[in-house]
Amino acid sequence: MFETIDRIVVAVRDLDKAKKQLSNLLNVDFDLPLVDEEYHMRAVYSLFGLELVESTKPGSIIDQYLDARGEGVFRVVIKVTELDSAVKHLEMNGVHPVGEITVGELHEVAFHPKDFHGIQIVLAEYSSNHPATIAALKTP
Repeated sequence: MFETIDRIVVAVRDLDKAKKQLSNLLNVDFDLPLVDEEYHMRAVYSLFGLELVESTKPGSIIDQYLDARGEGVFRVVIKVTELDSAVKHLEMNGVHPVGEITVGELHEVAFHPKDFHGIQIVLAEYSSNHPATIAALKTP
């Protein structure tokens, strides 16, 4: 059910600047930016396990986080194989979701930081093959 830590999400004020800096410092490649108009955010993912997010609208949840805490770890995403079962497990232990998002085939459920020692935990379910499988299946 709980598979692995999928990624650490870092809230930043300037996505392009943070992406460039972390790419240079850590030799990390990031995918092209994705924009989510509904949640007012722009994000980039890396196979390194980092996601960088910035607000695209004043007052968004990312903007509120940045105003309250500044740049830093926004949430930790855990990949699960059975999202409904994982959510039920947490609910049976007194932890309840505070939000959810679906983008394409990605479905995520967020939990309040107070339930996880100050870290917002997000459970994510999506089907995927291991990157080595994807690479092996590509034809040159």
